[in-house]
Amino acid sequence: MAHHNLKGMRKPKLLRSKPKNRKDGKTKKDKAKALEAKGEARGEKVLPGKRVGPAEVSSKTGKTGMNKKEARALANLEKAHRDLYAKDERILLVGEGNFSFARSLCKHLGSASGVYATSFDTAAQLSGKYDDAAEHRKEIEETFGGTCLTGVDCTRIHKIKEFKGAFRKIVFNFPHMGSGEKDVEKSVAQHRQLLAAFFASAVKCLDLNLGCSIHVSLKSGEPYRSWKLVQTARAVCPELDLLTATPFMIDAFEGYEHRRTAGFNERHSAKDSEELEKGAKVYVFRHKRKQEDEVNEESVRKRAKVA
Repeated sequence: MAHHNLKGMRKPKLLRSKPKNRKDGKTKKDKAKALEAKGEARGEKVLPGKRVGPAEVSSKTGKTGMNKKEARALANLEKAHRDLYAKDERILLVGEGNFSFARSLCKHLGSASGVYATSFDTAAQLSGKYDDAAEHRKEIEETFGGTCLTGVDCTRIHKIKEFKGAFRKIVFNFPHMGSGEKDVEKSVAQHRQLLAAFFASAVKCLDLNLGCSIHVSLKSGEPYRSWKLVQTARAVCPELDLLTATPFMIDAFEGYEHRRTAGFNERHSAKDSEELEKGAKVYVFRHKRKQEDEVNEESVRKRAKVA
């Protein structure tokens, strides 16, 4: 019989082919179904085939894709963004689009008597670009007591008498000329000039008796990296130093909607600020004079203790 011929030989092992993409015994399809089921159990909606990561979700919206540690880290980043601004500070916002950031900031602060939100566009231009700008301005002024101004050139704010040496913080979120220049090198040069002129003007509007700073938010990647924000600021204003760069968290300010300089059009933009999904940062430049004063004061206190 055939089996007698196998006497004394090892029994051959059965080889099983490994399924593709199976490191932990589960296919991608299995994992997707498990994730979807987990989300549904929590009352959450997960879009099939969509991978949700920490950068795409908010602790407020309750979307899936994060464990407790990631959710805590995200919440801390949002808090760090909000904590850049405090109540009773005099804050100047320049280059506002539909004034949604200014309105969100006012909501966060609770009172906006010290908030001055300005736009380069005139009132007529704003109404043509952003349907919601008028409503936001009205809420800022009538509900929160803030101030909204139109037709303000961010490169000439020092020419406004009331602005000189008046502010603790000056904020320029996502500067862009909106010129539609197709030549990349020419566009980069134009935006460097814009930033240089802004810093030169803004530094004259800081209240040097306080811990004053200038904030500029930029999207990640090109062409924004080529604008060389930090180098431009230092070249024009050596008295400024980069204090920190923190992620710009869209959900840190409720109701904020990113808008293009050219205006809002649903064919080119989305109301959920999806243009910022690739990331953005807030660069905080602090005036060195105040930093040096604080260091000197600390040295005096230490010497006094020793004496």
